[in-house]
Amino acid sequence: MLYIDTSADEDYFKDPVIPEALAVYLQQAPQFRGQELLYFYHPMGPVVILGHYQDVYHEVNFPYLRDHQIGLVRRNPGGGAVFVDPGDLTFVYIDTAPKVKTPKFAHYIQPILDALRELGIDAHQTGRNDLTYRGQKFSGMAFAQIEDRVLYGGTLMFDVDTAMANAVLTPSKSKLADKGIKSVRSRVTNLKPFIKSAGFTRDDLQALILKYVRAVNPDIKTRRLTSEEWTAIKRLARQKLGTHQWIYGSGLTDYYVDAYFHGIGSFGLGFNVRDHVLTDVKVHGDLITMDQSAADRLETRLDGAQPDQARLQAVLEQAGLDAQLTAGASQKIAAKIVKAVADHDD
Repeated sequence: MLYIDTSADEDYFKDPVIPEALAVYLQQAPQFRGQELLYFYHPMGPVVILGHYQDVYHEVNFPYLRDHQIGLVRRNPGGGAVFVDPGDLTFVYIDTAPKVKTPKFAHYIQPILDALRELGIDAHQTGRNDLTYRGQKFSGMAFAQIEDRVLYGGTLMFDVDTAMANAVLTPSKSKLADKGIKSVRSRVTNLKPFIKSAGFTRDDLQALILKYVRAVNPDIKTRRLTSEEWTAIKRLARQKLGTHQWIYGSGLTDYYVDAYFHGIGSFGLGFNVRDHVLTDVKVHGDLITMDQSAADRLETRLDGAQPDQARLQAVLEQAGLDAQLTAGASQKIAAKIVKAVADHDD
């Protein structure tokens, strides 16, 4: 294992896009191929991080975001939107694996759980990608695969402003209802209040996790990124991950439907209707494992489809939506599209 030490590179992280570019760069950079990587970082200011497929206009309270000068970025991995600030500690593992259908979060989070248990916090992985303590979430994890390089990363809420998180994030009502809660704030918690060691900091938590990582990886090496590597990361941020197109997408559509599938996530579609057929179709949601080719296939097949239940359901089934989500997903989404169009026409 190779530990990428970013502790002396905080100036780079003043740009909230840099962490997202760093993750993609390390997955693709040839000098790291075949190596298991680990690094940590913490945000330098408040930021909302969107999942790869999410519709920004349905996830974010824009007036609040602007008034409180909160940054907005989109990561390459899927999953849901998260709010982070300097009270957050983010961990990222990058490894090598063939095509992954079911992410193996448990393997990578064990040192974190061990560290927390030393602190008296008996945390667990729950659902598809959460870490929780006493029923409340303090970490959401994400997954991405580029060729044979896989990324497992997650946030650790050490001392995050939960009131700000609750105000700026606007998850779908169906997702909150499935989890039996009314707001983001009621579902999450910080770790700091449960740590009895006086003066224990976010950096102390990072050091403790590293202790457990080193225990199972005694040959771990440490290295810092070079100025040339940081230049390449900044270029990736500027040319792709920091662009308006990447963060905001192609813009608002006249129609948007979504549904939450328990244990899987939210799936949504934005679209317009012209000449009685669907156009400008865009896949959204907080799905973790849907790859871009599957999303592209869905969008292509739905473009030009008539808003008819049987026809839409057939198109969605043929595009593999039930296989991506669960049996009956195509029927459910088709019905929502038909209803949205009918309600609009009324």
